[in-house]
Amino acid sequence: MTTFPTVTDVALAAGVSRQTVSNVMNSPDIVRADTRERVQAAIAELGYRPHASARRLRTRRSSTIGIRLDPMIDGISGSVLDSFLHALTEQADRQGLRVLLFTATGPEDEITQLKRLNDGADVDGFVLTSTFAGDPRTTWLLENGISFVTFGRPWGVDDMDDPQHLWVDVDGWTGLHDATRAQQDAGARRIGYIGWPSPSGTGDDRRRGWRDAMLERGDVTEDELAQLEVVTVDGVAEGTAAMQELRRSAGRLDAVLCASDSLALGAMIANPSGCRSPATTTRPSPRRSGSPASISPWTRWPRGCSSC
Repeated sequence: MTTFPTVTDVALAAGVSRQTVSNVMNSPDIVRADTRERVQAAIAELGYRPHASARRLRTRRSSTIGIRLDPMIDGISGSVLDSFLHALTEQADRQGLRVLLFTATGPEDEITQLKRLNDGADVDGFVLTSTFAGDPRTTWLLENGISFVTFGRPWGVDDMDDPQHLWVDVDGWTGLHDATRAQQDAGARRIGYIGWPSPSGTGDDRRRGWRDAMLERGDVTEDELAQLEVVTVDGVAEGTAAMQELRRSAGRLDAVLCASDSLALGAMIANPSGCRSPATTTRPSPRRSGSPASISPWTRWPRGCSSC
């Protein structure tokens, strides 16, 4: 039977007490650097790993982060959220933490799940996604003093300076603004946009990026700009219908930008024969210090395509 190394083994190898080993693992800043290095070397040499269950009982912490797994739309998992979830899991593992996934039918049901997991001491905190103005989930967590961070801006509050509401997000304005500028620099002038109904914090932010870039260049009037936009709920079928409507109402189209991968795929299905497929581009975002990237799905048709 395999015998695993214990705290006592590490202490003997490093020439320190069991308490010093515990301090190195749990409060390394209070241990002298040379002692800490000696203990860490002994841990690495012996291959020691703390007993997770015993540690959770002692610290009364689960070492677990809870996050709701959003449902897929039309069989498509959002590429940004998918990448975020993988990165979160990898980073949590490096910190000795686990990620617990759960589902909910909506915000109120998610609050029920948050309460259940918190009351059962199953998690130490939560990561929320798909934030929106007046989000009752963040209000409930703040009122109950539960740790959380959101992947998404806390729309409608002081989102840059509120120390209670930590968040990260992609910069939708910069993503769509840059994508629009890239198409303009390539010669496109009449650039359409397929987006989500307002109010939508994320959707409105992305729409402003497209609209601002179009008005800054001055290639179209306000009236023409209104003809270049179609609003719809998210989904592949909805993107197809929106592209068909845009082609009927907008006249000539040089390029089309979409608010999401699902809409872009739907627009691709409505693509005229011989035109290029949608692509998703990710660029560094200079606009917000809390934003790691800008996401801009777009669909482009060659300028002068007669069936557009």
